[in-house]
Amino acid sequence: MKKEMMINALQPEESRIAILEDGVLEELYVERVSQENFVGNIYKGKVVNLEPSIQAAFVDFGVGRNGFLHVSDVEYQYYKHLVGPNYKPDHPEDQDDDNGSSSKPRRRVNERSVRNKPPIQEIFKRGSEVLVQVIKEGIGTKGPTLSTYISIPGRYLVLMPGLQRVGVSRKIIDDDVRRTLRASMEELNPPPGVGFIIRTAGIDRSKKDLQRDMNYLLRLWRTIVRRIKKTKGPVTIYEESDMVIRTIRDIYNSEINQVVIDEPEAYERARDFLQIVMPRQANRLKLYDGREPLFNKNKIDEEIARIQQRVVPLKGGGSIVIDQTEALVAIDVNSGNFRADNNAEET
Repeated sequence: MKKEMMINALQPEESRIAILEDGVLEELYVERVSQENFVGNIYKGKVVNLEPSIQAAFVDFGVGRNGFLHVSDVEYQYYKHLVGPNYKPDHPEDQDDDNGSSSKPRRRVNERSVRNKPPIQEIFKRGSEVLVQVIKEGIGTKGPTLSTYISIPGRYLVLMPGLQRVGVSRKIIDDDVRRTLRASMEELNPPPGVGFIIRTAGIDRSKKDLQRDMNYLLRLWRTIVRRIKKTKGPVTIYEESDMVIRTIRDIYNSEINQVVIDEPEAYERARDFLQIVMPRQANRLKLYDGREPLFNKNKIDEEIARIQQRVVPLKGGGSIVIDQTEALVAIDVNSGNFRADNNAEET
């Protein structure tokens, strides 16, 4: 089976990425510049209001709408001066890490962790600066959801400054694999003050691969720390990678035979990224400079047009009709000319 990743980045207002298997469209990702996407970005913000009744702070982080920060998403460093030496802080060390970068999962919060924390009005005052990361986009009039638990994903690892130890993704359920991964990572001697989560992509990777990813994330974090020290909030500290880099980072694997990009600058960014985190795979990256548009040449636009049709024909002669209303999406299955009683499952 031939598996390819086709990246159409010629239009500045829209990027499209298609995954093909033997020439057939299997996955499609689209990102439009007009759509605000703050998830994963890190900001130095300023507390503008406190609501003790819901134990939340509203933070101006420089995008026009204030973000929502609940006390459960406040990291230990912000209140350690308010608790005793025997206090044991909680941390989202077993976060789910394989959802790409379109959204970051909220950490699992238990009532005990919230009860043991000081009240939000004691942790922050109006005007307090706070380093936050967007974990959920705003909906309607509601602003984005924020967290002070910072996480920066790499190819095989996630750097978490507040963790200060090595963890393993909860998607990795085999105890022996978890122990092996943790031991391999600890042998690399991560520096004090930061922690790492090993992603599912890190399974069966060599220590050299993990070391390379760790070094990449540490260089990135040092750059972020320098910016934090030099600037006053509200200001953007770090922006999540564009869709091209995110998709290569989170979806690309050894099963993909080649990655074809039709825009030179996007190609250069992707090549630089691959040479840092997956240098042995960099030769699979190709720049397409043909006269015919990349998605036309590979008949991807035809597939996309077919996907968007109201009526979807089936191989057996029937069809699916999809209608969307304000309340629901209705799907009607029509058997059409297919009347094989002995093969009802194919109808």
